Amino acid sequence: MKKNIFIIFTFFVSNFCFSQQYDGVIIEKRKIDKNNLIYKIGKSFFYSIEIKKNDIEYFLDKGFDDSLTINKSKKNGINEIKLVVIKPKIFQRTNKNQTEIKYNFEPNPISITCTGIVENDNNVWIHPPRLGFLKVLETCPFPYIKLNQKVGYEWNDEMSIAEYWSNKNSGIWTGRLLLKYNYKIIGEEKITTNIGELECKVISASANSTIGKSTLVAYFNDKYGFVKLKYKLFTGTEIKINLKKISE
Repeated sequence: MKKNIFIIFTFFVSNFCFSQQYDGVIIEKRKIDKNNLIYKIGKSFFYSIEIKKNDIEYFLDKGFDDSLTINKSKKNGINEIKLVVIKPKIFQRTNKNQTEIKYNFEPNPISITCTGIVENDNNVWIHPPRLGFLKVLETCPFPYIKLNQKVGYEWNDEMSIAEYWSNKNSGIWTGRLLLKYNYKIIGEEKITTNIGELECKVISASANSTIGKSTLVAYFNDKYGFVKLKYKLFTGTEIKINLKKISE
């Protein structure tokens, strides 16, 4: 237990120290939580996760482990991600001027990380879960949509990340790594989900850097937010994250 708490604290400090904002994300300075229409304080979003490489399905081994397993029944295997929107204590937001969220990795809820979401009239942008193997998502495009834009709208952004995120799964580099992003709203589509058929904007995104190219296809619904995320790493590994249910 003490070891787990220490790892959580270390990850929190590292995340806080080494994160750097997308320059193009519009962030409000007031009513940071109160104007949210989707990610409201007290709501929980539950997601399934699927990982494949070369048509072989893999599973997250442990909440704090960078490894994967092909044994679905392995003890401490992670089969669900829970995003909870919480109210932080005063002056204790993990990311300044962002709505506070925490990720639980079930069925091992001690595996918790806190981070942030930006939601306002201009855009919605989310830090993905990045614990254990999912640290690889730091080198991928973050879920991000410019609101009130038509199909075909395209924009660019970039972010520099620290060597802390470097590993065998996400790529090896020294110093800081510059990620250059391209986003485009490529269509509107009705998709079938666990919570019904949903009309979504579809965003195609890429992240280019010296380690390679990763991609994301994100499905955004006006009521439920990002309901489907399809990542492809430069290694060929595919990660799918799908919304299963929501609770107040």
